Amino acid sequence: MKRNRIKSLVLLLIGALLGASLVARLNAAQEYRPLTGYAFWSKADGNLKFAYLIGYSDAEQIYRFALDRGAKPLCAEAGKSWIEDFDQKIPMPKSMTIRQLTEGIDEFYKDWRNQSVQLHLAQNIVRLQIAGRSQAEIEEATKRARTASSE
Repeated sequence: MKRNRIKSLVLLLIGALLGASLVARLNAAQEYRPLTGYAFWSKADGNLKFAYLIGYSDAEQIYRFALDRGAKPLCAEAGKSWIEDFDQKIPMPKSMTIRQLTEGIDEFYKDWRNQSVQLHLAQNIVRLQIAGRSQAEIEEATKRARTASSE
């Protein structure tokens, strides 16, 4: 009988430790994480930049596929218009390479005024350049990105 009490006490202690570690991990996961931008990009090596851009590209391609194949056919005109506007404002050039995107972001962040711009906005501006959009459109997107990042 004493053996069962010790076993129960040990199991209770193990359960309490596991529960406490789970709560601690959940609290750590809920802490504020700053957005990725120049601070991340300037410290990342070529492999990390490549991995980040590949992951972002894969996720975006899945999102675009879901929009085009899943949501767009079911949308009313307003929804279809929003999707077309999204494709227009955030291009995904077919001929774009990860190297072009990496070099473009590196060049974008060389301007000190752009160092407050978040990485996803910088990516979009570089994509506009790769897609051959007008300089006025690129400058407007850069201005909006600087404003959004400074707020």
